Amino acid sequence: MSILKNYLFIFLLFGVNFLSSFVFAEEVGETQSIESLKVGESSGDISEEFLTVEEKSEAVIPTAINVVSKIPDDAEQVTVGNAFINMYRGPGRGYPIFHVAEYGEKIWLLKRRTDWVKVLTAHNKTGWVRVADLQNIYGEEGELVRVSLPDFRNVQAGFFYLGLSYGDFAGANSLATRIGYQFTANLATELRATQAVGEFSDSQVYQMAILHQPFPRWRLSPYFLLGAGLNITSPNATIIATEDRQDTVMLAGIGIKTYLSRRFAIKAEYTNHYLLTSRENNQEIVEWKLGFDVYL
Repeated sequence: MSILKNYLFIFLLFGVNFLSSFVFAEEVGETQSIESLKVGESSGDISEEFLTVEEKSEAVIPTAINVVSKIPDDAEQVTVGNAFINMYRGPGRGYPIFHVAEYGEKIWLLKRRTDWVKVLTAHNKTGWVRVADLQNIYGEEGELVRVSLPDFRNVQAGFFYLGLSYGDFAGANSLATRIGYQFTANLATELRATQAVGEFSDSQVYQMAILHQPFPRWRLSPYFLLGAGLNITSPNATIIATEDRQDTVMLAGIGIKTYLSRRFAIKAEYTNHYLLTSRENNQEIVEWKLGFDVYL
């Protein structure tokens, strides 16, 4: 009986060993298949059918912006020679800087407003640049391009202008307005109207004058004027009623002006008015005034 139990124990022991070896073999097979799959994935050998659309698509080639169609015919192409040029959103330092044109970049000069130039870059950026920042730019053939600073040299001929002055008219406070036209760099004509308010009388003067600038390119440019017109004097009488007097007036004067920009000039003037009265003696009136002109 004991012999039978020993044989039965040996048989069970061999059975357990056999089953454990079989299970271990299956686990090894599964592990090898998983590892082989991982090795295949890491080697990059993936079938075409598993590729995504993005992996199969071709790379996108950037296209240069075409601004040729947007450039006016009178625009001038230049190349930036400075390290950089700041571009503003408007013609003034109060506007923010939104772009920088770098060295070697091509820009187009579109139009000018006083001491600012509107430019267009090859990146389709449009903004304003100070004239002072455009002193180192080059043309298409490599020549240096000069953008003149805004001063008296820009005012030559063919400009209308408006002026306003305040001064002294024979002891009375005077306010004068004028409209003029610059025929040439040396010659201009003006229509003038002056209102003078004094203690004893008021005057209204309407004149036409010719101005001559012998040196229009000087920073402080002198000028001479001759003209004629009508002077209306209104006495400030309160007891005895008096009539207004109308007299023909001749004038001659000298002045000096300086241009702060292409469209703005300050002037000081001395004028001698000679009234041709109906009385026994004619009258001379000296006028001093300071004012400005705005070119349209």
